[in-house]
Amino acid sequence: MNQILQLLRRNLYILVFLLLEAIALVLFFNNNQQPSSSLYEFGTAIKGRFLSIGGDVRSKDELKAENLELQKENAWLRAQLETSKLPLRHQEKAFRTDSAYAQRYICLCTRIVHSTLNLSNNYFILDAGRAEGVEAGMGVISPRGIIGIVDKVSEHFSSVLTVLHSQSLVSVSLASSGFSGSLSWPGIRYDEAVLSDIPSHVRIRKGEKVVTSGLSSVFPGGIPVGYVEEVISEPGEDFYRLRIRFSEDYHGVDQVYIVKDLYKAELESCRQHPFGEI
Repeated sequence: MNQILQLLRRNLYILVFLLLEAIALVLFFNNNQQPSSSLYEFGTAIKGRFLSIGGDVRSKDELKAENLELQKENAWLRAQLETSKLPLRHQEKAFRTDSAYAQRYICLCTRIVHSTLNLSNNYFILDAGRAEGVEAGMGVISPRGIIGIVDKVSEHFSSVLTVLHSQSLVSVSLASSGFSGSLSWPGIRYDEAVLSDIPSHVRIRKGEKVVTSGLSSVFPGGIPVGYVEEVISEPGEDFYRLRIRFSEDYHGVDQVYIVKDLYKAELESCRQHPFGEI
């Protein structure tokens, strides 16, 4: 207690000065609105600066997270290179290269500018169109899964019939066994689909990976689709129905890739004329 009293005595003049200064400031601001406005503006500027600094910090964190995501995407794309090529078996001599493969698929990076998830027929709109070489029928993928198929195209935009659509039907396969079936969306949850036409003698485990089969010109083979959530076996049926959980979060997807099959026209010609001249 004595120490406190001694401290007050030593700083008495300073404390009296601060008290009188505080009283003067209160009287001054109560009788003059302009300084209050100036003080408010000054405070607002300081607050804005701190918010700006905070925004810069958040932006740096977001950029760091985005860079990490881009690194993952690049790694995934590099891993897919072999599945996007065809063996060079029948090239003319003048076109032979040192590589054993010829490019089959190319990808165009684009972004989703509009999307729906709560409809029975959901669609995405992408900021790429005819000007960028986009055509109806091209597949759309992301680093984590499949998105859908391009349905309509304008000069600078394109609409995508997503896998969350009543008319969507994608050829997929079980990664472990290679057995393929048809993936459709029952219209209930945006994170689940149904895989049908898998023979009942196939051994399937929960969590098994499902990928694109590569049996169409829309998607390359081996693109992630999802994981087996439940195996449904009906009495007397020769095929399973599998409940699949999508590997992609369609609620948060932003950047996607439009896939162009360089051999699509030739492949479709063969399908239309399997025994005739192409």
